[in-house]
Parts: sequence; structure tokens; C-alpha cells
Amino acid sequence: MTNNCFAQKSPDKQQRGLHTVYAEALGNALFYSVGYDYTLKLQEKHKLSFKCGFGCFPESDGNGRLNFDDFIFSFAPEVSYLYRFSGLKHHLELGTGATYFVNMGIFDWVLPFRIGYRYQKDNGGFFLKAAVTPLFLFWMEQETGNGEVKLEQVIHMPFGGVAVGYTFKSR
Repeated sequence: MTNNCFAQKSPDKQQRGLHTVYAEALGNALFYSVGYDYTLKLQEKHKLSFKCGFGCFPESDGNGRLNFDDFIFSFAPEVSYLYRFSGLKHHLELGTGATYFVNMGIFDWVLPFRIGYRYQKDNGGFFLKAAVTPLFLFWMEQETGNGEVKLEQVIHMPFGGVAVGYTFKSR
């Protein structure tokens, strides 16, 4: 009697994650940022994207003008669901994350949402995404009486952004 045993096949290049680096104007970092994106294919038309961006933008001078001598830095992790709707490179992107600001007195963090379009080939190359990114701004305010810090304001802002970059080929 002969028994056959089958092991799993080696990972297909199309099923491996995609690594992308990009530059984004506006978006959830508010001015400009650079980022890294890892995209994982779940099924034929469904993917998950995990990104982390670092950005900066000029501080306001208090009169509504931007001061390009002082910058505020941000850190922006995000997760997105991608649905491939046409061919192998066009995707609907739906996501959310958080943007944290360093050395900022106006607001401390932003809860962004992303609804947009992504052009990304499974075999690497040019990368483009454009999205509407509504922002919910939160900031902390120090109480003068007992020294407690509390969440003071929430403001909704319509916003958007565009990113271009490069997706590396799977090995």
C-alpha cells in the first residue's frame, strides 16, 4: 500500500506582500509626508494595507500665515482595506488611522479617514493614490485649578491628499 503526502506549495509571488515608499501632499499629515506601505493580498480582489508616514508642516504665526522657519512634525500610522475593481491595478481604498503631532500647541492628534483611489500593480512599479481624508481634530487642554488634562475640542475638517511613489517587485 502506498501513501501520498503533499506539502504546501511555495508562496506565489502574487500572494506576497507589496512594499511601497511614497511622498504625499496634504492627506492625513496635513502638509507633506513620506511613508512606507505594506500591502497584503487576502483574496483575488481584497487586500489590506498597513502604512506609516512621517510628515512636517510649517507652524502658523498666529495671524493665519504660515511660518516656514518653524515646523511641526507628525507620525501617522494607518490601515486600509483595498478592493480591486478593474484590471490588476485599480483599487478603491477605505481606511483610518491616527496622526500624532510633536511640539504642537493647537491640537495633539487627528483621527483621519481615507476614501480614495489607488493605482498599484501587483508586480511593482509606479504607485499613485488620491483620496478624500476627512479629519477629526482633538487637542488636550490643561485645567488651571487642579492640574488635570482633559480632551477639550473635536473639530471636523474636510480634507484630501495625493501620493506618488514606487512599489517594489515581489521576489
